[in-house]
Order: sequence, then structure tokens, then C-alpha cells
Amino acid sequence: MTTDGGAFNLLDEPWVRVRTHTGEVLDLSLRQVFERAHHLNGLAGEVPTQDVAVLRVLEAVLLGATRSDHLRSDDESIDLWDAWWRSGKFPTDVVWGYLERHHERFYLLHQSEPFMQVADLHTASGNASGLIKLIADVPDGHQYFTTRAGREIESLSLAEAARWLVHCHAFDPAGIKTGAVGDDRVKGGKGYSMGYPAWVGNLGVIVVNGANLFETLLLNLPLSLGTNPDDRPVWERPALPSGVCADHLAPTGPADLFTWPSRRVRLLERNGLIVDVQISNGDRLGPQNQSGNEPMSSWRKSQNQSKRGEGDVYMPVLHVPGRIWQGLGSLLITARGVTHRAPVLDWLATLIESGCLPAGFRVRLRTVGLEYGAQASSIAGAVDDGLDARAAALTEPILAQCAVDAAARAGSAVVALANLASNLEQAAGGDSERPRSRTFEFGYSLLDGPYRRWLSDLVDVATIAERLDDWSQQVRRILLDAGQSLITAAGPAAVVGRPVSRMGSDEKQRIDSGLAEIWFRAALNKALGIAPVPQRQEVAS
Repeated sequence: MTTDGGAFNLLDEPWVRVRTHTGEVLDLSLRQVFERAHHLNGLAGEVPTQDVAVLRVLEAVLLGATRSDHLRSDDESIDLWDAWWRSGKFPTDVVWGYLERHHERFYLLHQSEPFMQVADLHTASGNASGLIKLIADVPDGHQYFTTRAGREIESLSLAEAARWLVHCHAFDPAGIKTGAVGDDRVKGGKGYSMGYPAWVGNLGVIVVNGANLFETLLLNLPLSLGTNPDDRPVWERPALPSGVCADHLAPTGPADLFTWPSRRVRLLERNGLIVDVQISNGDRLGPQNQSGNEPMSSWRKSQNQSKRGEGDVYMPVLHVPGRIWQGLGSLLITARGVTHRAPVLDWLATLIESGCLPAGFRVRLRTVGLEYGAQASSIAGAVDDGLDARAAALTEPILAQCAVDAAARAGSAVVALANLASNLEQAAGGDSERPRSRTFEFGYSLLDGPYRRWLSDLVDVATIAERLDDWSQQVRRILLDAGQSLITAAGPAAVVGRPVSRMGSDEKQRIDSGLAEIWFRAALNKALGIAPVPQRQEVAS
């Protein structure tokens, strides 16, 4: 096997973008990342999804380095994890030894087995895809991100191309691809949509961050799932063909899934720069029932798919735009037969239960994902948020339910504030829904910081009633002040009021700012469990 000496080996050349504890951003080789992980704050790629894609490659390396030749028991997995955690840094002899055994497969421009690519990938026409298809922060035809706009899109450094290559296999949209010669699925020179984006694009990604990259890598290392001796990352498998890997149609474990070749790619180099790329369809993988292999997502039972007679079907839970705590229930709560929380949180619970981590250990729960357009064929937006918490608050069922209940109370209280805005609009003679919709964002923004601070110290099951009551009182004070501001802003017209139709009736009722305030206070108390609501009919529900 011939190797071009200038082919940029990812083990030796700097390409992984990281941030130090002083805020400095550096590019490091894979060897350097594992050697210095305990001194690094984290990854620092061009976009959050790139960090997720690179993190999964790093996790696959660790899974490969720790793989046993037998089916490892839970106790063995815990003991292995604990030994590494206590050392405070990665054993370079183990990790480097593994990487060295596969050194040949990490050449970015290898003549026959380039990293995560197909060396002879080509089209019948000789055309490629264009670098714009590789870079997710320049959506094709809508350059609303500017980090790669203009002339720079004409080429990429080898380091940057390596990062986007990994990202492509993780998050590339669905849709028509450049048709590769040798792929039986190609028709008329086109590779038609496989129906799904690249694997990680199907997920609402959940990552547990520690105080440094070493901690983050270990906290997300799914040793409880990676027990299959046949679970191997892409660089331990035969070189990728142009078409489907007919003998490898489903992943065997997390290492396999972390490096799943969703696309067939070839980077085209000239004078030490990547000047073009071919991106074609790779191995299709639907999102159904992969919770046994995929640790970084929560899962929900699909009633429609389960009714088709092939057993229960669980789908990844996607993140919705908004603050992470607004959708906390879908992340933390397991309801038997309905939802499964992310296995990475199950693993965190196991580490606490086994004594490897204290219940009060501080982590940052991070949610990352892409929003796709029609048929998942384009990138429409992104989700990236994080929440600082004690580990027990994310894993202990009573504490997790307390956190979810507090978020739900806040949500109901914001609805009361939005209803106040709507009622004041009607009282002042308007009929627009804009004040109501604006007030939702206004209310959540007011509660965002307080909720995060409240959650950050939730750790004692014995105090949850007191903590919930304290939170309700905080919310009440904040939103009463906000409500008073809305009432003042509504002006004299709202004080006078006007007759409006009751909901579901032709009967009229006069509404003014005084009555709107009474309804608001009653609804707020009800939402927060503070006092019963008087029997008054609201105009807005």
C-alpha cells in the first residue's frame, strides 16, 4: 500500500480545533488532543455541530482503544472507567498504541484508503459537487453565515477540510447527491435522496460536558453500550466502496455508529489545498430503534410506526427551538413504554450509583442539532444551548421530575402573562395577536437566568418541596412586575376598557385593565400552585 508522504495524517498533523482554559484556540493532532485533553477547555470548531461530529470521532477512538475480546460486563466497564477517571488523564500508551496500529487509515489523502473517503470516487461526467456542499455554515444559495463567504470558498486548508469531512458524514442533508460511478442506485447521473440526512442529523444530540475535554470525553464514553467485540469504527473496517457496503447494513455498536459512513466522499486537492469535493450517497440508516447503539439522544415511541405490526418503534427526540429548559421533560424523564432518556444520562446515573461520581458533581448538559427544510434536503437552522446542573438533578428521578415541574410551572405562568397582554390589547381597542406572541418571548427571557441559577444547586431530594415553593415565589415576583409594566404601557384606553365578546359566545362583557389584572393574578397563582383561582371567566385562555 503506497502512501503519499504529504498526505496529511490526522494522528500527526494539527486539525482538531480546541480551546484552552485561557481562551486560546488551537489546532491539534489526534495524538495531541488525547495527550493534552485534561488541560483543554473543549472543542472549538467553526459551528457547534462540527464539535459534536469531531467529539464522536474522539469517542470512537476511545471505544476502539478499550474494546475487549469478550463481552464486557457492567462491573468491568465501571472499573475501567473509574481507573481512567481517577488518573485524571488518558493513558497515552493505551490510546496511542491503538492509534498507531491504525496509523495508515488516518491519512487524509491516502492513495487507496483516504480517511472516511473513497479514493477513486468519480462521476461519469467528471464533475464534482463543489465545496459549498461540504460547508454547513454556508447553506447552498443562502449565504447568511459569513465565515466562509466570498473568495475563501474556492479552497480549504487540509485541516479545515478534515473537520468538514467529519461533519458531512454526521449532518449532511438529504436530497439529490452527485451520482458516483459504481453505485447501482444512481439513475441518470444522480444519486436520489435516501429519505434521511446523515445519521447525526436525525438526532436531538445530548452531550454531558465536564470541566475539561478529558472529563467530557469520559462522561460521554458509552462503555455500557460498547461491549460488543465486533463494534468497530470505520477505520477498522475494509475501505469504503463507491456503492453500498452490502455486508454491513446495520451498526454493531456505538463506535460503528459514531463513524457511520452516511456519505461517499472524495476531497480533491491541488497545491496543498482542497479545491473541490464529491459528495455521494453512502450507507442509508433510518433513525428507528437505535437506542441500543446511540447514546447521545433521547427516544420516544412512535405510535404510528408501532401500529404497523413490526413491534414497538422508538424514534430520536428532536430538539425544538427555544431554551433547553423549556423542553427538559423530553430530555430527563423515562416513561415506560413511551420514552427513554438518553443512554448517556443512564450512564451518568450508573457512575453516581457505583460511587464513581458524587451526586453533587457539576456538569453542563448541552443540546445541539440542526433543523432541516423540506424533505430534510437543506439546512434551515440550528439548536445549541446548555444548562449547568448537579449530576443528580439530571439523573435521580425525583430530582429530575422536580426540575421538569419547575419548568412547567414557569411555562404556565408565562401563558398567564401572555393572556394578560392579549386582554390588555382588547381592552385598549386592539385585536392584534402580536402583543401576546411577543409576551411569550418576553416572559421566558425574564425567567431564563433565574431558572438556570435555581437548577444549578438542585441536589437534595429532601428539600424539593421547599425548592419548588421558592421557585414559584420567584416566578410570581418577576412576572407580577412584568405584568404591572404591561398594564402601565397599555395606557388610559385600557383603563376605560370596552365591551368584547366572551369566548365561545355572542354575549358581550366589558374588559378593562383592572379586570385583566385580576384575571392575571388568579391565573398566575393557579399556575404556580400558590392560591385557588376565583371563579371568573377569562376572555383569553
